[in-house]
Amino acid sequence: MTTPLPSVDTSQIPIPPPSGTILSLLTNLSNHSNDAHRIALAQQQTLLSTSAQSYGTTCIQFARVLHCPNPNCIPQDQLNIWSQCDGGVSVLQLRHDPIGGWSQLREMAGLLLKNALVTPPPNMSLPDETFDEILTILLRGIGDESRNVRKVTSSIIASGTVGAKEGKEALPLHRWGENGLTPYLVKGLEDAIAVIEAKNTAPKDSIEYALLGSLQTLSKLFEDSPQRFESGSGPAFQRIVPALVKLLELCGEERVRTDALTCLVNLIRLMPTSLVAVMNEFFAALSKLGGDPNSSSEVRKLVCRGIVTLLAYRTEYLQFHILPISQFILKATSDSDPDVSLEACEFWLAFGSLDSTVCTPAMIGAIQSLLPQIIPTLVKGMIYPSDKIQELLALNEEEEQAGADRAQDVAPVFHRSKTKGGGMKTSTGHDDDDDDDDEDDDGDDDEYDDKEWSLRTCSAASLDVLAALYAPDLILPHLLPALQESLAHTDPWVREAGLLALGAIADGCSKPMGLHMAQLHPYLLTQIGEEGTIPQLKSISCWTLSRYVDWALEQTVSGVQPNLIGIMTEAVLKRLLDKNRKVQIAACSALGVFVESTGDVMVPYLEVVFQTLTQALQTYQTRALIILFDTLGSMADFIGPAVGEGNLPGIYIPALLLIWNNKAKVNPFDRTLLPLMESLASISMNIGMRFQPWALQAFDGAMSIINSCMMILSAGGDIDDEEADPIICATDLLDGLVEGIGPNFGELVSSSMQYGEHFLSVLRALVGHEVSSVRMSAFALMGDIAKQCPQILQPGMKELLFESISCIDSMYPSVCNNAVWAIGEVCVKCQGNPAPLQPYYAEIVQNLICLLMGNKYGEDENGMPVHGLVENAASTMGRLAKVNPEFVVRDLPRFLSGWCNGMTKISDLTERCDAFEGFILTVQANPDTLKNASENDITSILFAVVSWHIPVGNISPELLKGKYAFVPFPDSYPELFQRIGLFLHSLKDLIGADAW
Repeated sequence: MTTPLPSVDTSQIPIPPPSGTILSLLTNLSNHSNDAHRIALAQQQTLLSTSAQSYGTTCIQFARVLHCPNPNCIPQDQLNIWSQCDGGVSVLQLRHDPIGGWSQLREMAGLLLKNALVTPPPNMSLPDETFDEILTILLRGIGDESRNVRKVTSSIIASGTVGAKEGKEALPLHRWGENGLTPYLVKGLEDAIAVIEAKNTAPKDSIEYALLGSLQTLSKLFEDSPQRFESGSGPAFQRIVPALVKLLELCGEERVRTDALTCLVNLIRLMPTSLVAVMNEFFAALSKLGGDPNSSSEVRKLVCRGIVTLLAYRTEYLQFHILPISQFILKATSDSDPDVSLEACEFWLAFGSLDSTVCTPAMIGAIQSLLPQIIPTLVKGMIYPSDKIQELLALNEEEEQAGADRAQDVAPVFHRSKTKGGGMKTSTGHDDDDDDDDEDDDGDDDEYDDKEWSLRTCSAASLDVLAALYAPDLILPHLLPALQESLAHTDPWVREAGLLALGAIADGCSKPMGLHMAQLHPYLLTQIGEEGTIPQLKSISCWTLSRYVDWALEQTVSGVQPNLIGIMTEAVLKRLLDKNRKVQIAACSALGVFVESTGDVMVPYLEVVFQTLTQALQTYQTRALIILFDTLGSMADFIGPAVGEGNLPGIYIPALLLIWNNKAKVNPFDRTLLPLMESLASISMNIGMRFQPWALQAFDGAMSIINSCMMILSAGGDIDDEEADPIICATDLLDGLVEGIGPNFGELVSSSMQYGEHFLSVLRALVGHEVSSVRMSAFALMGDIAKQCPQILQPGMKELLFESISCIDSMYPSVCNNAVWAIGEVCVKCQGNPAPLQPYYAEIVQNLICLLMGNKYGEDENGMPVHGLVENAASTMGRLAKVNPEFVVRDLPRFLSGWCNGMTKISDLTERCDAFEGFILTVQANPDTLKNASENDITSILFAVVSWHIPVGNISPELLKGKYAFVPFPDSYPELFQRIGLFLHSLKDLIGADAW
């Protein structure tokens, strides 16, 4: 038998009515048509921020308005004060609409109370004398007869108790008292259950209101932070879940079912013991509600969401029920309500994404048995619904009328900065590990340009993961008939869905689908080139064609179809000039995928490709332009110097510079300029001296962007990263010019009439800029200049080194990384001339030691590793030692193991060579430093030497457990090979045979 909770009675505490002054304030705040509103806003701010007492009084007055059931409770003298604010208009209106008008005023007061509590003025909090009254009012508001008042009350409670940062709550749970919030909410549930069980009927009046308000409040609390609510609720929390499940069993009211289900679904991730205890009853309730033909679509949706959440986060509770649950979900995936079918479809996506440690063979077998039904259902789900088709047809008509892109159609553009050195990046600044790039690619080749998460997109994603999970011979027998039917259909929207399905399985079934591509590939080309068909069909055909580019490449390289890449490219180029912008984007994205996958196989077609792209530049609007700029940059990165052969640069570079010049004159902060400058940087780096005819124009353009933006931003206070993006991109373009034309960059700077004399002062401003991402790019530029034409830096070396050393700071690891690398490049140029580094070496060494020996260095603000930081520190320490080993030798025992550890990770052979040469010179400068070296130090040295024979990328904590094919020492460094051998012999002699 359930023990009754302690009585929670707030009805005996009298709550005074609100004042006429606060009612006048609310009236003026609600009137936006005169000066009274502006004055009222200022008055509200003053009342809330003058003092703690004024803040508390204002909050309590808002709460009293929220609590007051009707204006008849307000004394006449306060009504008279209220009437004075608008000549009695508000009071008169209430006489005509006493319920609706007053309810709106109560709701408004509640929202103002919420804002005042959740985002108070600085240093303001509720005084103790007002706190209890506000809590009492909120508890009563949970059971108010007004639905809107209950809604705003639940929102105040959730935001005030668990919505803020922990420790900053306006209404912390411990202040509600032992018989406070949670017991009150539980009582609201259990009182209703008692009425239902006793009278076999739904609760009415006050009990009904308390039930609905309690459910609504719990729903918001569980949505915001169920963990914090549980930890602060005490024993009463354990009674919530059984009461919610009981309500699902007993009550047929729609609002009760939906709110109770919402609460329980939000508790699944937390999985409190009270839910575990009634899991069988919860499953029974889900089964009953899911199978009830009278259940509303909202209830059916929540049932599916609960099952999907259990599958994704608490799989163990579904393992033994997976087959009947899957059968139910399969039926729900075809539900007539699109929200229900989408929720159900997410089950297949979640299942295909499960970790192998929780997905048992029995579960895999159960879903496998349903694949004959699942796969056709998913293909059918990819067809646009009729209402969406009508919407797309209307958009297609709008596309016929040329015009600028709407702001809402253009996704935000962000610059991706590059990290230098460490051997962890390619020359173009792209990660060797291209996870980040994949993320961006997903946006570009995203289906077909349908950004809305819907049954269609979920079905495609689900088929994708299932095709990756199950063997192709389990997928294709059920998919191919559905594909054949779809692709042969007369309705273009059905064909479009079939092509989406064909593209979705490309990863999981690529090899066996190769047997069918001989027939499907010509079909795709036909669909791309078909005139008069819907743009969506052309777009999806481009995307699907790009998904099978690896098959086409194999056909081309093997000689089976030697011209296939050319045929595909020609088909996509035609669509690049389509009038429809979404087709343009799809074609341009597909071309980018071709380029990344085929590389120099595209070389024979470059002239016609660049001619078409240049033609497209003249007509494309913002969004398509961004994709086109990215594609041009990708061509330079993946095809390489061939994009600069012959007359090719003259086709596309002038067109890019013209667009840049025109847009920059209008607005140097135009976000379209970011991918354009990135593209030019990639082109410059990859075609080298062939960029020379346009180098001065690019240099002046980049300097103009930097100067204009810095001047404008200097007058606007604090600068955020996004505002500084044009400066960053322009700096990276300058760096691209340095990497491209090399030592000739010095002559380029001198030839600039407008900016040549100011270049060094601009560089000094960039390395000391307040925005960390600007400094990051500036140090990359500084390092490359030091490598290629150090004479440019010489007049400002003192300031540049000072800023570089100042930025060896683990708080900004990416900036630190590039600063360390830049110092290393300066060290390379100082070999034989240590004087420039003499004043700074001690500080450089101390900062590098912190990086080499610190366990937590090398992580960004999100805790993700910054590749290259320790490697760059090891390389720069070696380069400094090569300038003068005496700079380093005194502190060697402090960081020997860290230096060796860093050297093992350097994948760039030149930087690794410098690190080892510097290390050997340091030891030779004072061999006695190793006489008392620990066993760990000696092991670190030996492992660093062995790392030369381990393939790049295989060095990890799991090294000793793996199977690796060792490689010989690089032939390009014979002198270092000899020096390492001699060093090992001397080390053995130094520490003695026994220790060795």
